[in-house]
Amino acid sequence: MKLSWGFVASSLYCTVSAAKPVVSPETARLILAQRLGVSRFHSLEHADAETIRHINAYGGRQQKLFGADDAESSKAHLLVWVEDAEGDEATVIINDASHETKQFAISSAPSASDNDRLMQDLILQAESLPAYPDPQQRTYTSNFEIEAVLPPNSKSDAFNGYLNMWRARKSDGVSNEDVAKVLIEANKKAEEAGFALTVVMMPASASRSKRSANPWGTYDLPSVETRRQNPEAVLSSNPSPSTSPKVSDFEDLPVIMQANNKAPVRGILPSCFNSLNACQSRTHNCSSHGECKLLHKGRGSGSKQQSSDCYGCACSPTIQHVGEDKGMESKRKVTYWGGPACQKRDISVQFWLFVGTGVILAFLVSSGIGMLYSMGAEELPSVIGAGVSGPSRK
Repeated sequence: MKLSWGFVASSLYCTVSAAKPVVSPETARLILAQRLGVSRFHSLEHADAETIRHINAYGGRQQKLFGADDAESSKAHLLVWVEDAEGDEATVIINDASHETKQFAISSAPSASDNDRLMQDLILQAESLPAYPDPQQRTYTSNFEIEAVLPPNSKSDAFNGYLNMWRARKSDGVSNEDVAKVLIEANKKAEEAGFALTVVMMPASASRSKRSANPWGTYDLPSVETRRQNPEAVLSSNPSPSTSPKVSDFEDLPVIMQANNKAPVRGILPSCFNSLNACQSRTHNCSSHGECKLLHKGRGSGSKQQSSDCYGCACSPTIQHVGEDKGMESKRKVTYWGGPACQKRDISVQFWLFVGTGVILAFLVSSGIGMLYSMGAEELPSVIGAGVSGPSRK
């Protein structure tokens, strides 16, 4: 009898509790990003308390205080992504080099093309990070253990020296026995070698389900300079095409704005953005009070580039008609906006009128008081007392 993938998962992870939570694809992406070490590219700005709780529960091993014993542990991670798995819902099973395994389900599983795009973006994010220190060669040795459990004909690359991915699809000729062997051996090697294991099993119905514009949510991607030199700055790029594009085309794809783009912009924003898409995404399209424009061009090009292009918000006033129109005149209220995202009401004119009026009034009052004091301190002239004499003696 041939083993099905659902039977393999249930038998392999029999210690997992039956009551598994169900999370959204956005929350699942945040959990995967935390486990794979690329959480800096995924924002928690609009995450609720329930999402934070799931990330803490399934996000992987917590780093010890002051990094104690962290340098001696293996940073290697194996991500097994199974497409067209049997079952009605997507399931994620995790094992952090221990005998305890956990799992959770994903509601409204994205399609295979969306999954492929997410995996490519995770690889780009992992490759842009600085290399992990490995003084004991634990991560380096674990990569050989991971390569040994994968099928011989599969391509295995340790992205940035720690992240290994294997995608199993029936269209590629991967049988149930191959998946069962990989899962059993990987779970055993994870406990022995100390690397982390994440198994994502996507149902076959996901490819036929109704697609959303961006099922995995929005996140940032490293720029070309970041992938080459590993700096800290990132560009925002959240496209979701129907087919997986080439890696070289990622920077030219349009940005899909966040669903809550009308919410107020929070945090400290830079005055310049490296691209128009980054400006529109970070500023929520200038809070609908302006538009992103090229403020000034960067100097130089190629290897001689001295500065990059600067994109920012050009704010425009909001005109609101109030009251009733009388003849050709109409009552209107004009509101001016300012700030890096045009999110602040510009009251500089009112402020300076108030301050100027206060300063002038204070000057006039102080001048009047000073004038009265100076007049009272002056001596009377001697001419006034010249004609005054005492009473005459009789």
